[in-house]
Amino acid sequence: MATVPATTLTALFASAAEATRWNRTTLGLRTEIEHAGYTYTVQLPQGSGAAYIAGRSAWGNHECLHIEATPAETLPIVEAAMAATRIH
Repeated sequence: MATVPATTLTALFASAAEATRWNRTTLGLRTEIEHAGYTYTVQLPQGSGAAYIAGRSAWGNHECLHIEATPAETLPIVEAAMAATRIH
């Protein structure tokens, strides 16, 4: 399993909290974050639960991950996703 440094996780969750493009899937809302040559997928589960990094890809390779955000990191991510998907 991949090891992702804590500083990278902090940056990824902060970027997700600013994301304006979210896709609805059967698993919940998700966004993609570009960071250090990887594209990370940040997922919000259906219902309740913490936001998490579901995987990362680069150059045709994909790694499945499940790295959860803290509750303090999850709240602004949820707010960003709701704002981006709100019907005006």
